[in-house]
Amino acid sequence: MQQISEGKDGVVMKMLKRISIASFFIVVLLLLCLCIPNGIAQRNENIYSYNPFYSGGVVNQHTNSGDLSKDHASDRLIVRYNPDSVGKKDGMMSAMSVANAQAGSRIVHDLSNNGVPGMQVVQVTGTSLENAMASYRANPDVLYVEPDYRISLSPIEQSGKTAEIKSVGAASTNYPNDPGFSNLWGLSNTGQAPFYGISGADIDAPLAWGVSTGSSSVTVAVIDTGVDYTHTDLTANIWRNSGETVNGIDDDGNGYIDDIRGWNFVTKTNDPMDDNGHGTHCAGSIAAVGNNGIGICGVTWNTKIMPLKFLDAQGSGYTSDAISAILYANKMGVPIISNSWSGTGYSQSLKDALDASTAVVICASGNSGGNSDITPIYPAAYTSSNIVSVAASGYDDTLASFSNYGLSSVDVAAPGVSIYSTTKSGQYKYLNGSSMAAAYVTGIAALIKAQNPSMTAAQIKSKILGTCDYISSLSGKVVTGGRVNAAKALGINTPTPTPTPYPSPTVTRTPTPTPTPYPSPTVTRTPTPTPTPYPSPTVTRTPTPTPTPYPSPTVTRTPTPTPTPYPSPTVTRTPTPTPTPYPSPTVTRTPTPTPVPTYQPEIPCGVYKTDTQTGFLRQGQAAVYGYYIPPDGRSRIEWSLGSYGSAGIGKGLDKSSKSANANNNQNSGRSTSIFDVYVFKDCNPKISYCYTGYYSYGPGSYVTISPPSSGSTYFVMIHARQGSGTYTLKMNSYKCHNTPIIIASADGVTQSVSQDAGRGKEIPAPGAEFVNL
Repeated sequence: MQQISEGKDGVVMKMLKRISIASFFIVVLLLLCLCIPNGIAQRNENIYSYNPFYSGGVVNQHTNSGDLSKDHASDRLIVRYNPDSVGKKDGMMSAMSVANAQAGSRIVHDLSNNGVPGMQVVQVTGTSLENAMASYRANPDVLYVEPDYRISLSPIEQSGKTAEIKSVGAASTNYPNDPGFSNLWGLSNTGQAPFYGISGADIDAPLAWGVSTGSSSVTVAVIDTGVDYTHTDLTANIWRNSGETVNGIDDDGNGYIDDIRGWNFVTKTNDPMDDNGHGTHCAGSIAAVGNNGIGICGVTWNTKIMPLKFLDAQGSGYTSDAISAILYANKMGVPIISNSWSGTGYSQSLKDALDASTAVVICASGNSGGNSDITPIYPAAYTSSNIVSVAASGYDDTLASFSNYGLSSVDVAAPGVSIYSTTKSGQYKYLNGSSMAAAYVTGIAALIKAQNPSMTAAQIKSKILGTCDYISSLSGKVVTGGRVNAAKALGINTPTPTPTPYPSPTVTRTPTPTPTPYPSPTVTRTPTPTPTPYPSPTVTRTPTPTPTPYPSPTVTRTPTPTPTPYPSPTVTRTPTPTPTPYPSPTVTRTPTPTPVPTYQPEIPCGVYKTDTQTGFLRQGQAAVYGYYIPPDGRSRIEWSLGSYGSAGIGKGLDKSSKSANANNNQNSGRSTSIFDVYVFKDCNPKISYCYTGYYSYGPGSYVTISPPSSGSTYFVMIHARQGSGTYTLKMNSYKCHNTPIIIASADGVTQSVSQDAGRGKEIPAPGAEFVNL
């Protein structure tokens, strides 16, 4: 009896031990779930009912676009092997097969041949997901392993009604006869009802159509919820695979059978019909057929739409399917991809798929109203060079309240409020969101490609970002500080001529032209030009304007001319010398000079801060320094650049070299190098395509800005145009009321710039190899 009792006790102890082990694994599983990153897309844009315009001008928002949540496929992983490591393995079984066997998984989809070597989607069958991930991570041949995260869009509001379509008379041949054209304020904004926005707050589509309405030889991949390819306003522009027929055979050998009009990655079939509505809405803004007397028109009237569906009727899908859609577009040679979905989760596999693409990829910035520099939104915030990240603007040319923004992570803005477009089942509805803004930019990219078929993704991106309209309300919110302009992207001059190529002044949208030198930022949007932050007209800085061409002699600012070379000592302008360093005291602007600084402002006039930077550059290299201007009354900021050639040292001389020989060679070649300086307002040339009017060439380069814009960052680029050597950049920041305007000039400057504050003709940043500081 005792023996039997002991056997029962032993069984009990074994059971308790198993329960303890199971509890341990449950706790580990919960901790892993908490550590899984959030995901790829935010919640989806809402279709809302007709008459969505309330007094604030923006529809009641819900957080939209999809969220890559903690949800993921319970039995699926995305694995990427190191192609270099795996390629060297020999034997009966490849390294991939061995690793998959050890992890208890089998291959579902091998993406290695689709442009991302070593990437596989695997199904875990022989163990738990956590154990499989641990096995892959322990394998030295594996670069990374990720769960196949689920992308879930918020439910689309089904009660929305179509807006009343009103006929619109064609003002010229550039205006289509589509009866709903007047609802498309983002294409042509005249302040029309029911928006009552600012006239000209649009992408200038009619002006662009005078040059091109698109080309059927250009294809855009819309990766979304699918497209209603039977919609009467879209069917003529749906892409058709010329290499495929419906016969149950993969005729073109791309791995997809009977893919005559794209693919459905949800059902793994050749039917990408939209059962949600979101993808069709984006497709209509991009390329609804124009001038057909039906419904609306897109930014481009003839471009082909390739429907790639990876989100189901509820707006849900998986990262692996999004990757497959991108790689499908890559394989089919599509030059433009539209990704109107975004979220906070970082997926390395998704980024790798985008990096493998030769297309320009237009991405929505997201719609949580946050700063993407602080909380990045993906895929828009990936550092991939082919991505254009787009924020949403309203019909008053301000950033939409729901739109994400970021001075380094969001490139440009486009109309994204109350956007009217096609939707499923042959209908039309309004939508709000950065998805709609991304669709407009995608359409502009298609127009550029139609006009210049040989353009690369990098060139298309540069054209879009380099021709936008500067908008003061977007300054500091997006990289370019502006909203896209289709007409400028196609090289069209505005009705009011301007000598400056970029950005074109917005005076073309006001009844009265303005002679303000380029660029004339916000004068077109406010009755008074004085609040315009940049550039400030010179007449506002001196009591009496001077017509003297650059450089303006200083005698126009003082009773007595001074022959003193630059910089002119300010003591020559006052009867009594003053210890205050340059600039000259404010007594030069009082009617009667006074020997005593009786009228000196409370804030002392003079240098407030000095900064000196030194370094070494080889020919063709450049260094960039950023200077933030706080809102504390800075009256002027100036930079002077000195450079010393390296003579025979050249590439062998490093900036850290302290040897006597190096110093001797530097001194012996003082004039062998030519360094230039460029100053960019709120645009970093290391990461963006920037233009500037502040620059100075040659030895002793000098630039000053008076006054600088508070809250802005000025990026100073030092470019080694000829020769190699060291440089010294000195910055002086002044805090003084009524400081005289200082003309940018210096001995030895080989090309001067025009009048006030060193402002000259807009030129792009020179191409250079940027050094890390």
